[in-house]
Amino acid sequence: MRISPEQKLIVAALSNEVFKGRTIRQEKPRCCERTIDLFNTPVRYRDVQVGNFIFTLFEPRCPECGRWVKPVYCILH
Repeated sequence: MRISPEQKLIVAALSNEVFKGRTIRQEKPRCCERTIDLFNTPVRYRDVQVGNFIFTLFEPRCPECGRWVKPVYCILH
């Protein structure tokens, strides 16, 4: 499946905050014993509210089995 340049740009722009954030941090998405490459698979965006703040996380589709992988994250502060 071809991924649009716009989706790749959004993933690139949000990746640092999502995976290295100081308040909330998402684990790298995994399914079928593999880490999913977010630049080569469809991605939905899931908003999570923590207190008064809303954070956007990635929910990719597994390229192996086709299921949507819910984000796993931890709250740091």
